[in-house]
Amino acid sequence: MEFEKEKIKAIIFDWGGVCCREGEPFASVSLQKAAGMNPNQIQSVVSDIYHDYYCGQVDRDTFWLTVLQHLNLQSTLELNPEALSASYLSSYVVYEEVLEKALELKKKYRVGLFSNLTPEMRDHIRRAHSLEKIFDAEVYSCDAAVRAMKPETAPYETALAKLGALPSEAFFIDNSPKNIAVARELGWQAALCTDAIQVLQALGGFLGTDSN
Repeated sequence: MEFEKEKIKAIIFDWGGVCCREGEPFASVSLQKAAGMNPNQIQSVVSDIYHDYYCGQVDRDTFWLTVLQHLNLQSTLELNPEALSASYLSSYVVYEEVLEKALELKKKYRVGLFSNLTPEMRDHIRRAHSLEKIFDAEVYSCDAAVRAMKPETAPYETALAKLGALPSEAFFIDNSPKNIAVARELGWQAALCTDAIQVLQALGGFLGTDSN
């Protein structure tokens, strides 16, 4: 991949699909069986509160209890906020090698994390992976100062402001074509990556290991 690397001051990572194999909010097998639906079907039924939760407008218990209500299910030992949340929070697999590269890049660049995430996953990954030691700035859709999801443009502006970079000075990695398209429209340099191998290849030129 060829980019204008000499202009870059900030390297910005998405979380799901870039720093990890994406988590699944409706990963609970018990929930899927009780509803008779797969995760995508469940999401479509609860789409309104799903969006609100990713924008930090409802708390964890309200979200999960509303999901059960929308699906006409009763809270049980396996179907309750605590159990459903636990399935969700254990559904992703972090790409340790990507986080290691992000930490290495921090020696030369401002490094940021910019993701659509629910409050419970945001808080979990920050604790579990000590993200404050890796990233100079973190911007999540559920943050009180954001309350919006990519590909809306306002969160992109927030990310740049937190990193003290101009659009032309930002290099962004995301696994969504829509999110990448908006970044490029805003003047960012960007790479579409859908697994750890592609992410490492995209970062190679910044680390002096570009194989392309």
